[in-house]
Amino acid sequence: MSGRQVKLARAEKGSILYHYTKSNGINGIINHNCFWATKSDFLNDPNEFSHIQGIIDDVCREQIKDPCLKEMFLADSIYSDQEKGREYFVLSFSKCRDSITMWSEFGSKTGYNIGFRSDEIIARIEEAAEIAYHGLVVYSTKKQHQLIRRNLCNYLPNLLRMPLQDILENGRNNRQERTYVKACRKFQKMAEVYAMFFKHEGFAEEQEYRFIFKKRKDTAVYFRPKDGFMLPYIEIPLSDRNLPIEEIMVAPQNHIDLAKNGMEYMLRTKGYTAKVALSNIKLRY
Repeated sequence: MSGRQVKLARAEKGSILYHYTKSNGINGIINHNCFWATKSDFLNDPNEFSHIQGIIDDVCREQIKDPCLKEMFLADSIYSDQEKGREYFVLSFSKCRDSITMWSEFGSKTGYNIGFRSDEIIARIEEAAEIAYHGLVVYSTKKQHQLIRRNLCNYLPNLLRMPLQDILENGRNNRQERTYVKACRKFQKMAEVYAMFFKHEGFAEEQEYRFIFKKRKDTAVYFRPKDGFMLPYIEIPLSDRNLPIEEIMVAPQNHIDLAKNGMEYMLRTKGYTAKVALSNIKLRY
């Protein structure tokens, strides 16, 4: 898909991306240089990928005045099952160094976060695997509407050199007409990608940065138990040289001396000089 169709904000140069994880996760990352990317429809927010449908419906209702044309276009694009073969896996980071929201999600008692120098970790991940998409999650409803509107009203007409109304009228006359079918497929692919980067404004504190990987025929899928079910994931193994770790933070409820001391000792034995800090968040139970 053309890079012009999907616009994602990237990490600022010189910034830090934080990966929140539990003790078993940090052990795999530091000792084995391996990240786990979770299957996209097994992420923590069960409504995450249906959120975009409401945004698309709003924009289409606003821009396509004929209800019959709107329903036809939605049925043939985002509600069509012709492209269901694609599977995506997600690796998440955050721009937030010390987030109570993230700690509650990734284990306040056994949690850590690893701060990576963004330019370097992005380059290392690109070196290890083919990234389908990466960028900041969009939480603003206004921005989400703008991105969908831009695709519907600018990208598709420019691509097909035809006004949107004419594209839709072609579909009304013949739903197999070439320009209409192409518009539906392009719009569906755009929605599929943005579905993985649009989240409800209530999650904005996460400041999430995502890497998306497309499953290939030869991609090995693994499973780990979580909350009574099996969670599918793929491995993203980086090269053996040390990772660009700036610091590691210990979760709020993990402030026993052994947590910090053990992490400092593990880093030293692996040749890292990164500092280990304690979360500044104070929790009372």
